[in-house]
Amino acid sequence: MSTVLYSARYLLPICTPPIENGALIVRDGRILAVGRLQDLQLTVPGAERFDYADGVLLPPMVNAHIHLELSDFPIWREQLGETTEPDDLVAWIEQVIRIKQAVDPDCFASAISHGISASLSAGTGAVGEVLSQFPARMAHRSSPLYGRLFFEAIGRLPELFRSLRLKLEELLGEGACGRLQPGLAPHAPYTLAAEFLRELFQFAKRHNHPCTMHLAESAEERRFLHDGGGPIAERLYPRVGWGDDIPPGSGRSPVAWLDALGGVAPWNLLVHGVQVDEEDLRLIATSGATVVFCPRSNARLKVGSPPLSLYRATGVKLALGTDSLASNDSLSLWDEIAFAWPEFSRCYTASEMLRLATCNGAEALGLHGEMGELRPGSGAHFQVLQGASGIPLAELPESLCRQAAGIRVAQLILSGKECLPFP
Repeated sequence: MSTVLYSARYLLPICTPPIENGALIVRDGRILAVGRLQDLQLTVPGAERFDYADGVLLPPMVNAHIHLELSDFPIWREQLGETTEPDDLVAWIEQVIRIKQAVDPDCFASAISHGISASLSAGTGAVGEVLSQFPARMAHRSSPLYGRLFFEAIGRLPELFRSLRLKLEELLGEGACGRLQPGLAPHAPYTLAAEFLRELFQFAKRHNHPCTMHLAESAEERRFLHDGGGPIAERLYPRVGWGDDIPPGSGRSPVAWLDALGGVAPWNLLVHGVQVDEEDLRLIATSGATVVFCPRSNARLKVGSPPLSLYRATGVKLALGTDSLASNDSLSLWDEIAFAWPEFSRCYTASEMLRLATCNGAEALGLHGEMGELRPGSGAHFQVLQGASGIPLAELPESLCRQAAGIRVAQLILSGKECLPFP
């Protein structure tokens, strides 16, 4: 069995305090020990050694919500002459539909490959990947990324939904795709009939398949579910052929509407959570569900920001995602932290912010104990950042959040193997 000693100026385990002149002992893809270099090196005198003298060694990022099939969206948009920036969420959805319909289906697999490479370069080791172009899943088979592959479900017409349901069952029956375990992604409350959504949830619970779902993203969604009106009813539904199938308003918020269908639960990863109030958040907190924030996507689509003080007060579990390059400028969670930190720092500590991007996301994707923190028994998964020589130990987490935009990932190790450059 091969034993390797990795050391760095700082070791940031995430769930325990930082260690100056820290080290890891790794054997056959697992972490055997975490501690100070001067202590650990004595226990493995003949081990192979890698020293990142000016670096920070910490767990990989876990991007809990991403659409890698859209990683070439900016290129497609330019090629198709889509130069107008959408002015609201519905206009953006309409643009995404047009572009996806115009692109050669074979392009989605290459877009996923490009997105995998960009994610790894940004220090990401696991993803909550949402996929609508099912044949493109093959691009994940050779990827080193861990996480979930959530197959997307959209539909209100009974005959189309039935065929989709059969296809989803077939895909879920295939098992893992590369290192990604399968799951279901009912798209959003306004793109699935309530009876179909209930049916999907029942199937998922019966077969122990995790789910993820966009929820409470916009004021348009909240209005549509509450009173049946607004741009979703007036523009989106006619655009996709559902103009004669507009459901009556429920008088409920998106969270309350989903809870009535049994969808606010620990096995359903909720994404965005912008348009929520205290009652909504108490429902989510009581359920044990996790909410994934996508701050830059929210800003791009002008849907607002989540009420962080209410999230803090209610104790809802949180993770972090980038969404896609259809609504973001990069797939880097370091860039996401750089953008979000000025606002988040009013309610959360830097250590908590880093947990959102690592161990919280890992737990939400079923990777607890495997990834997200550096501890004995976990997988040998970590990233190495360069340029830490001038940072005092006590200021390390806050410095990383404050300077996140300039961070360079020098190395990414997954299961004890180097992943950069990739492929």
